[in-house]
Amino acid sequence: MATPPATTTSSWSLHLDGARCDGHGICAVCCPERIYLDAWGYAVTSPSPLHEGERSLARARRAVAACPAGALALVPSPRSRRGPALPGAVA
Repeated sequence: MATPPATTTSSWSLHLDGARCDGHGICAVCCPERIYLDAWGYAVTSPSPLHEGERSLARARRAVAACPAGALALVPSPRSRRGPALPGAVA
């Protein structure tokens, strides 16, 4: 039986299911540069993508694994529909 070709994803996003978050705060301890707690103690994630090889990605994986509520997931970042940015362009 043939195996499907391996797919590589170079960037990831943290997805938080706010309805499942119980405010344990373990995720913010594991990955403080990408996850912080709001005034009520619930997680808030950074929208910026994580890239392969970054220390933040390893920490984000630990945060996902440590979440007792299963509220965090790492998902492949959607590719931008815009073309490459021009040098000097302001987004």
